[in-house]
Amino acid sequence: MSDQGVGWFENGSGILFGRSGVHMPREGYTELDMFEEIAEEIGVPVAYDIDCGHKPPQLTLINGAYAEVTVEAGRGTLVQTFKH
Repeated sequence: MSDQGVGWFENGSGILFGRSGVHMPREGYTELDMFEEIAEEIGVPVAYDIDCGHKPPQLTLINGAYAEVTVEAGRGTLVQTFKH
């Protein structure tokens, strides 16, 4: 993959992917393959199947809030805070 778009994640510490109703492998390539590739390519952790996105429950993530995410043994928490 090219470096195009990688700059978007320079200051990121992880990526969260919400639930999707589409789980169809393409030529043996799965969502999990994609998540692993992204994590390796940009060098940050990737959490997926979180409670936001297109399928309930749909957690609201507040634009501009800071978030602390903890993932252990396949379960996670997300705490949002406002700072000034």
